[in-house]
Amino acid sequence: MADVSSTVQGVVSGLVSLIKGLIVLFVFVNILYPTGFDPIGGLVDLVSTFLDGGFAGLLALLLLLSFIG
Repeated sequence: MADVSSTVQGVVSGLVSLIKGLIVLFVFVNILYPTGFDPIGGLVDLVSTFLDGGFAGLLALLLLLSFIG
């Protein structure tokens, strides 16, 4: 059972690292070449969606950040 949980944890960790790397890549590409894709604006919209939910939205955002960090 420990092997399965360590494998799942490794896969999830790899996916989170990949997503973080893609976000950084998209931010730098958007700085160098103006594109129609705005990753910073998308992140701001995502955070504002959580914050518009009031206290429950803030708790959901903190829970999401605890999984990432």
